[in-house]
Amino acid sequence: MVITSTEPGRFTFRGDSMVELLGPGGSLEMVEAVFRAGADSVYTGVLGWSRRSKKYEMNDEELRKAVKIAHEYGGMLRAAINAMPKSGEGEMYVDKLDTLYSMDIDAVILNDIGLMKITRERYPDLKIVASIGASILNKEEAMLYRTAGADMFVADCKMSLDEMVEIKKYTGLGVEVLVHANTDFTYLGRCWMSSYKSLKYETIDAKAYYIGSPNRGGVCFRPCLLNWKLCGERVYTSDFKLPNDMFLMLDEVPEMIDRGVDCLKIQGREYSVSLIHDLVRLYRNFVDEYMERGGVDLEAYRTELDAIAEKRDSERLRRTLELMRAARVERSEV
Repeated sequence: MVITSTEPGRFTFRGDSMVELLGPGGSLEMVEAVFRAGADSVYTGVLGWSRRSKKYEMNDEELRKAVKIAHEYGGMLRAAINAMPKSGEGEMYVDKLDTLYSMDIDAVILNDIGLMKITRERYPDLKIVASIGASILNKEEAMLYRTAGADMFVADCKMSLDEMVEIKKYTGLGVEVLVHANTDFTYLGRCWMSSYKSLKYETIDAKAYYIGSPNRGGVCFRPCLLNWKLCGERVYTSDFKLPNDMFLMLDEVPEMIDRGVDCLKIQGREYSVSLIHDLVRLYRNFVDEYMERGGVDLEAYRTELDAIAEKRDSERLRRTLELMRAARVERSEV
């Protein structure tokens, strides 16, 4: 994807340029594998500051190595700082931001408007992506984040392509779409259910870290996937799970490219390196073939994607069971 500067710290995203393929980096091994598979960029979680277990985040030394890997491949590295900060952590964020900038991080992923404003004022040339956790749903809300400093936003999974295009046209923000993620019974990045199930307070280098609350930097224990029942004067229904299903887009991708979506994002920091490598490679081949030929054999790609999805579902089930067991004893390392 070609990014052109229109003024200091602002960027436009050309709809006729190559779409950016963004993959997850839950470890240095995964960062390497994702770039080897053909990703244009990788996102990694900053230890204590992103919406994942600290097992899948990176400390400063690891982040420096990740940036080096990215730039050796001619790619970009984004640092996810998408957990809601505790009051009084502003100066702590500035220190972390200075460290990240000194590493030549290419972008930061934020959902807090205040942190966006700090970032834009301090480093006007650093690209800012408004996280899925910002829950941007309309063009006026998107403009608010644009004014705060965002260059790109991650579209909510419930948003239509028409709505994405309208927001891009109105605000000038780049559009990032999740092609591998999960649907949710609420908005992604806004669920607090896990914190009601199990919550424990710790610190990481003085940074507040709330185990059981991904919104505050901890891990989600996925209580929505437990068996639930609806009770009142009687049990109205039982043994059901709340909606939380994984998806893999394919058929929608060509139209997204044609209509100017700027970035296709693959989630999956907690999956195996081999699975994510294969997933990135499939989307790399799909996008390249479509861009070069103007069409693809969808059936062939569907067959390959189905095989990857079967492995993904197996890994996700094992991870869900691990998280549920951990919730019972409030383990933090999961």
